[in-house]
Amino acid sequence: MKHLIWGAQTVMLLIFLPLAISAQQVEKLNFSLKEAQEFALQNNLQRKNAALDVEIAKKKVWETTAMGLPQISGGVSLQMILNDLPSLTFPGPGGEPMKIEVGEKANATFSVTASQLIFSGPYIVGLQASKAYKGLSENLLFKTDRDIKANVASTYYTVLLLEETSSVLDSSVINLKQTLIDTKALQKAGFVEEVVSDQVSVSLSLVENSANDMTRMHNSAKNLLKLQLGLENESELELTENLDAMLTGFAPETGMGSKLDPEKNIDLKIIDNQVTLTNLQLKLEKSNFLPNLAAFATYQKLAKEPEINFTPTAIAGASLTVPIFSSGMRRSRVQQARFELEKSKNSYNQVRQSLEMELADATAQLTVSWEKYQSQKANKELAKRVYSNYSIKYSKGMSSQQDLIQSNDKYLQAVGNYTAAVVELFNARLRVDKVLGNL
Repeated sequence: MKHLIWGAQTVMLLIFLPLAISAQQVEKLNFSLKEAQEFALQNNLQRKNAALDVEIAKKKVWETTAMGLPQISGGVSLQMILNDLPSLTFPGPGGEPMKIEVGEKANATFSVTASQLIFSGPYIVGLQASKAYKGLSENLLFKTDRDIKANVASTYYTVLLLEETSSVLDSSVINLKQTLIDTKALQKAGFVEEVVSDQVSVSLSLVENSANDMTRMHNSAKNLLKLQLGLENESELELTENLDAMLTGFAPETGMGSKLDPEKNIDLKIIDNQVTLTNLQLKLEKSNFLPNLAAFATYQKLAKEPEINFTPTAIAGASLTVPIFSSGMRRSRVQQARFELEKSKNSYNQVRQSLEMELADATAQLTVSWEKYQSQKANKELAKRVYSNYSIKYSKGMSSQQDLIQSNDKYLQAVGNYTAAVVELFNARLRVDKVLGNL
């Protein structure tokens, strides 16, 4: 019997021990907005790929640089002469003729060759282009960081807002449940009609549905934030920022008055990179008119040295290539590249002008959204005071259930308007920060 008990305990231990270990591994993570953004940058897969692109561009710069540095290569060649070797006849000792074969039937040649590019226009431009491409990759990485920060910030704000709104609805559900209990008691005592109790039940049902929807939305937003942070859904996440304090920092004064800075706006920097690359393409086409000069040195040795060997052991030389006539092809390519450069400059100016208009519109929208937020916040606080007053009056028998329900409905409506105003303020502020490069 003891063996059976011990065996059962062992089985239960084996079943529940992994669950207990798994439960202990679920760590509760606390994040401020800045911490969440930094955490996302470390774990976001899209960001990791963008960082790898930067590393690839760095290696490409060295690859291009190495093309202009000394190149050394070694080689081994084997050969077998199938026909008879030629021979030379020389007078030998005693005046007798002596034949000597020229070469060897089977032989191997070992060689080492060193080459150095002395001057090449395309190489110089290619080196500049590889560095410009590295700069473009770095700017694309910066843009990825900006977008990740903006997405995390938007979701972070949303989670805080939905959490606050969900708390208000849950509190309203509790109050309406108590009101329903009191109303049914009054109905049972004959002080109110059944229709009054039904009205409270309908209001309670509507608010409960809204509270459930809000809870679902809050959980969905939190799961989205976990996804953006690279966390598992099972992870426990707690946000440490205070919503009201964050909203205070969205005042237009903190962002207005700023001008568009091409050095901070990543979209303009990327367009500027493209202008640079287009200009380098023009230089490349022009460089095709220039000569190319290279030098080389070769040392080779035969495995079996024949008696008569005319193969040189060491060779040094240089090659010069001068373009002379191409029937206008090179000139046509230069003209095309020049037109492409003009197009890229026009695109840069067009983007800059559109961003300046975007900044002006976003700044104006931020002002309107801030005023709307202030107004809806005041309306929410006023509706809350009105509802609190009716609650006190109702508890003292100085107000009806209908007045209490109506004041609660108006309060919840004010909360909904406030929530919409906050979302609009979030979006307006993020829009300004993106253009100004403040993320």
